[in-house]
Amino acid sequence: MQLNPPHKRIQRISIKLTTKDTMASQLEQLVGPTLVNNKGEEVPSSEALQGKKYVMLYFSAHWCPPCRRFTPLLAAAYTAHKKHISDDENSEGEIEVIFISSDSVQSEYDNYRGSMPWLSVPFSNLHKLRIKDELAGKFSVRGIPDLIVLDGSTGEVVNRNGRGEYVNYFKGEYDAGSSSGCVVS
Repeated sequence: MQLNPPHKRIQRISIKLTTKDTMASQLEQLVGPTLVNNKGEEVPSSEALQGKKYVMLYFSAHWCPPCRRFTPLLAAAYTAHKKHISDDENSEGEIEVIFISSDSVQSEYDNYRGSMPWLSVPFSNLHKLRIKDELAGKFSVRGIPDLIVLDGSTGEVVNRNGRGEYVNYFKGEYDAGSSSGCVVS
């Protein structure tokens, strides 16, 4: 009987993952292992995104005038939604937004990120891990601002026009304003 040498043996390991574990892992593969919260602290992506109904990828940059007009509208909707669901014990619909920056200078990224109440991909990961380029390619982002809505339990695209339809996802009272304008990248 011939045995395979140790380096040629294939060992099969079966790991049982829950749907949430699988989804958290898929989202972590998309956005990287950590995200920056609105306090500037890095948090594990899998923990920050666990149990969300929707995860929205927000492609934007400080130098983009339409982005600078849309960001306050999205921030008002996000903040109102967070307040609405914290006031309503029976409310479902946790949403998380993740800023995917097209800024090339960290200080500009930091200043712009400071105006956002949601999570961000760390500046170093945008370039070092090529997260921005990978995500832009995967979701066919051709211009900014762009808001891609993902199902938080499956990771599937729910809406490619999140920027035009964000008011359909966020509850609470806020000024929806006008989100017209686009910059092609």
